[in-house]
Formats: sequence, C-alpha cells, structure tokens
Amino acid sequence: MARVSYVDRDEMPAGKRELLDTLSNEDGDETNRAHSLSGGTLNVYRTIGRNVDLLEGFRRYGSLVWQESGLSPHERELVILATAYHAETAYEWQQHVRVALDEGMDPQRILAISREELERLEPAHAALVEYVEQFVRGAVDDATHERLSQHYSDGVIVGVGMLAGCYLGLARVLQALEVDLESEFVGWDLENL
Repeated sequence: MARVSYVDRDEMPAGKRELLDTLSNEDGDETNRAHSLSGGTLNVYRTIGRNVDLLEGFRRYGSLVWQESGLSPHERELVILATAYHAETAYEWQQHVRVALDEGMDPQRILAISREELERLEPAHAALVEYVEQFVRGAVDDATHERLSQHYSDGVIVGVGMLAGCYLGLARVLQALEVDLESEFVGWDLENL
C-alpha cells in the first residue's frame, strides 16, 4: 500500500486537473494516441499530485527530456527500460513496456534488457543499455563511455544521462513511497503481457 495517499481529480485545483492525465488521455481517439498507458489516472501522477507545483514542474521536465534527448523513440525506451530494470522499479518497467510496444519495439528487444542478453541488440543499442546499467550503479567507466561515444554525439550522451537521471530519480521516489501498480505486473520476463 502506498505511503502517501493518492490525490483524486476533484481534490486538484480546477485549472490543474489535466496534470493527472496521461499522454494517452490527451486524444480520445485510440488509433491516434501517443501510447496506451492505461488504468485511468496513473498512480505516479496521483502521488506527485499531492504537491501540485512539483507535479506541474515534473511534467514539464519529463516531457522535455523525453522529447529533446536526441534519441529515437526506440532508443528512448531502451534507456528508460534499462533504468527501470537496473533500478529494480516494477512501476516504470510496467508502464514503459507498454510504451515500447506501442512504439513498435519487438518484445525480444525488451527481454534482452531484463535477461541481460545485450548481444541480441545491435551494437549502438547494446552500448546504450550497458551505459545506463553503469549509470544506475553510479559509476560509468571510460571503456563504456567510449563505446557509447562511437555511436552517439556528445549532445545525445548528455541527453541519455538526463533521461536516465530523470527516470532514476522517479524510480527512487516510487520505491520510497511504495506507489502501487494500477494492474497486474507485466513481469520482468513479460510473462503477464
């Protein structure tokens, strides 16, 4: 059970209630949705919504690192999924498995992260996942940084760090506050997909 009560929509100031919407709530037409995050309003937003100003800032910052990291949608999801896996946060894994699948990512590529079978990924993507693993541990070695820099510019590497950092920080908040999943856990091996 969550350590902080979830805010309900009617508890939010009228002009701020849209902060609880997922990206998939923004367009009622399911065929045109950015992704299918589901389960109504997500508990992550309902938790952070206990501090409306922080939720508003977090949504702006999260959107910025999501859109401006310099990564393709598949690369972005590899970074987020690797962060979730290595930070051991089921909540982020659950949500971003869905996003990755909606972006057209093959489930086998997702499983390469959780099964730590990076040889199944193309070299640039394996370098991303390896970099994020070390990033989450707090120590990226020179060889790993060099492998990543063979595939990505300095600006994109900064974007990788900012994206992984955003999701690592969120992972720690979710864990500390014991934020509940909205539905059954998809599983690290996607056994409940």
